[in-house]
Amino acid sequence: MGVLDNARRGPRTGGEVVRGHIAQAAGGTDAYVFSYRHLEVHAYVLPEPVPHVLYCTYGKSRVESSQPSAGTQTELTLRVPGTPALPDEWPARLLARAARDDIEPGHYLVLDTPRGTLTGFVFVTDPVLGVLDGPTGLIRFTYAVGINGEDVEQMLSWDPLKFAAFVGDRVPLGLTATDRDPLSAHAQNRALLEEAVGAEGSSIGAMHARYLEVDAAGRVDLDPAAARALIRAARRRLLHGRSFALLNGETWLLLTPHEAATELTDSHIIVPATAAFAHELLATFDAVPGLYRLRTAPLEIRVVDPTT
Repeated sequence: MGVLDNARRGPRTGGEVVRGHIAQAAGGTDAYVFSYRHLEVHAYVLPEPVPHVLYCTYGKSRVESSQPSAGTQTELTLRVPGTPALPDEWPARLLARAARDDIEPGHYLVLDTPRGTLTGFVFVTDPVLGVLDGPTGLIRFTYAVGINGEDVEQMLSWDPLKFAAFVGDRVPLGLTATDRDPLSAHAQNRALLEEAVGAEGSSIGAMHARYLEVDAAGRVDLDPAAARALIRAARRRLLHGRSFALLNGETWLLLTPHEAATELTDSHIIVPATAAFAHELLATFDAVPGLYRLRTAPLEIRVVDPTT
């Protein structure tokens, strides 16, 4: 195509470059297109390097524009094993929902309802598509690596990116499967993970709580998942000398082993998280709905099921 042809058709859009980049990696394979309200998800059935279906969002980045923008844009990807005649839609729906949020490598997603043994995802830079320099700027293809069963707990207790590398060393292309056993179900893997988690603790310093309320009397109401995060943090953060926070909008609870005075308000609570405090949480606190009063801090924690 000559200079005159380029001038007639105008500058290339971000979408043209995205499609061309994926087509090159997919060997020219045609895509199945799943259309959602403001986004498409393209699925490619590929035989190499292992038989799989590649799903990629189209429209999270600036696909209609040819104008440069600041920052790195994102398209999300996911791969499942097999070469079906027609790709399943559930991976496309999952990516379309995930695309509503700003997702970067190191982020993770825990499924509210497991799909088979699939319980969550950790996000990394796509090992094949990587980062593309297009007319609108840099576009990162951010890859959802599936996690099965109790491996979600291992990931949260350690480091999402390191856990993703652990999966990548053992699962070709980090494919997502709904029927795979957890890696931690195998004795050698479990021993390696327990050693790493015990030595390094968790890199996750804050988590969103679906339900969290506090007041100046030291009352803390939270949901069971947030309670489990608190217990995990006591073992994998506080006893390693690291702080941890639960957040819900403008409400937050901060447990810090650093020098700090107890601060109780109707919007936030700060508690010095001593070793004694961490040990008391581990000994007496539970994620089962109920009321738990602590002696090492002026807190009364109530675990509630917000759905009832």
